[in-house]
Parts: sequence; C-alpha cells; structure tokens
Amino acid sequence: MVRQREFDVEEVLALAMNLFWQRGYTNTSMQNIVQATGVQPGSLYSAFGDKEKLFQQALRKYTQDFFRASMPRHLPPLVCIQQWFGHMAEAMKNDPKHKGCLIINTIMECEAHSPSTIAIIEDRMDEIESFFRQNLRQAKLDGDLPESFEVEVTAKAMLGSVVGMLAVARMRRDAQTLNSIAAGALALLKL
Repeated sequence: MVRQREFDVEEVLALAMNLFWQRGYTNTSMQNIVQATGVQPGSLYSAFGDKEKLFQQALRKYTQDFFRASMPRHLPPLVCIQQWFGHMAEAMKNDPKHKGCLIINTIMECEAHSPSTIAIIEDRMDEIESFFRQNLRQAKLDGDLPESFEVEVTAKAMLGSVVGMLAVARMRRDAQTLNSIAAGALALLKL
C-alpha cells in the first residue's frame, strides 16, 4: 500500500521557491529546505527528486506565479511595454528582502546549473524577447511606430535593459536608478 503524502506539495514548493529566490541555488542546501518546510529529506526526494529537480519545479512556479503574471496583456502594445517596465521598477523598489528576480539570479549563477536548468532559463529569455517583439510588431502594424523602426534590434535591446535592471536591483533599489533604467529602455521607442 502506497503512503499518502503528509504535506501540501504546492505549499512546500512555494517555500522552496522563496528560499532559492532569497538565498540562491548555490547557497540553499537540502537541509535548509528541510528546515524551512518541516518535510523530511526522504519525503522531499520522493516528491521532487534531487535539489536540481526541485529547483526546476520552483523556477517553473516562479515563472507562472510572478513572471508571466506581471506581463500586461490586452492593452495597446506600447502601453504593455511601458507598464511592464514600470511594474518591474516598482517591484524591485518595494522588495524588502532584496530578492531580485529568480530568473536573473539563476543567470548569475549559471555555472552551478545543469544544461536542463540552463535551457529553462534560455526559454525565459526567449519569452521576454518575444513579449517585446510581439508588442513592437503590433505597434508598428498599428502605425504607432514608424515603418523604419527596427523591431528585432529593439526587442533584443529591451531584453538587455530588463536583465540589466533586475541585476542592478539586487544592489541598488533606489527609485532614481530603476526609473532611469526603465526610461532609457523606453527611449528606444522614440516616443
């Protein structure tokens, strides 16, 4: 007879995600996760696999709960871009634990990760670039950007701005710095 789990998998995953988000992958041990969740090591391994697999699941949860949820949709394309930069700047300024962004934090310690985790992060970078590309393309089609506007170049530059802003925010969360980075990215739109 199979034993039923005596813990809420989603709750434990949320606790592990927050631990990885705050401490980083390298500085989070399975013992830290055991202490934070109260779940015994054997139960954690049975439910999630090893530390890397648990981290990958935590990264997917972060992607769904925070990353994708923060991307504006169903608004005019340029408003989506403006609102997302504004949202990110606000979120970083109001981050009392200085966690930054789990995706960017993972990039910063990429040497500690397996190719499968790196592939997840590369997919997120592609997703960010695609968000910009789709909105810029639609804005161009709508006539909100000139015909000569370079969608591909600008989408990549905005990706770089996002990564830069979120990396800088780990150390400098002051409004002037973060708003200036956002304003610099939005200046690429020549509005």
